[in-house]
Amino acid sequence: MSRKIKISDLHQDDKNFNKHTERGMALLEKSIEKVGVIESITVSSDDKIISGNARHEVMGRKFDGVEPIVIETDGTRPVIFKRTDIQSDTKQFHEAALLANTVAKKNIDLDLSLIEEVAVEEYGIEIEELGVEQTVWDTDFNLDDYFDNKGGNEKPIDGEIREIVLQYDKETFESVSNVLAEISKRFSLENNKSASVLKLIEIYNDSRRSGES
Repeated sequence: MSRKIKISDLHQDDKNFNKHTERGMALLEKSIEKVGVIESITVSSDDKIISGNARHEVMGRKFDGVEPIVIETDGTRPVIFKRTDIQSDTKQFHEAALLANTVAKKNIDLDLSLIEEVAVEEYGIEIEELGVEQTVWDTDFNLDDYFDNKGGNEKPIDGEIREIVLQYDKETFESVSNVLAEISKRFSLENNKSASVLKLIEIYNDSRRSGES
C-alpha cells in the first residue's frame, strides 16, 4: 500500500543522534548526482524520520517538486529497492555499490551527549547492545584527587614536560576533538585536553583490568 506525500512533508528528527560530517554530506550529494537514489528514507507512522535525515536534506534540494514513492509497512516483511536502470557488472553498478558504503562510513558523527541524555537517561536503552561504545559514560572511576593534584599536566621527575604530537586528517581530527570535548564535559575537566586524554587512559586501563578479573 502506498500514499501520496511530499518530501517536504517529512519531519527531521530534532533528536537525531548523528550530527553527520562535512565530507560525508558532500559525498552524499555527489552520490545522488552521479547514480541517483540508492538508499531510502525510513519514517515513523507520524512522518518523523527514523533513518535518512541527511538523505532527506539533500533529496529535498535535488528533487524539489518530485513526488516520492511511499511504501507502508509494519516492518515484518523485507522491502526491496530495485533500480531498473542499473545493470549488474557495469561501471554504474560498482559506482553505486562503492558510494552506498563510503557515504555511510564517512557521514557518521555520533552526538554522544545527546545519546546519553535521550537514549540512556530518558529511555533506558542498552546502547552497547546497539553497537554504541558506552565507555565514556562509565562513572565508576574515582579520579578526582588524581586530576586535582596534577591538573592534567603531569610533569616528569626531571621537571621537563613531555609532548606527544598526533596528526589526523580533518574528519578524524574533528571526531577525536568531539570525543575529548565530551569526556571533558562529562568529568568536568574544563576543556583540558591533556586531562581528557589521561581520563580516557584510566578508563581504558580500568576496563582492561575488569576484563582480566
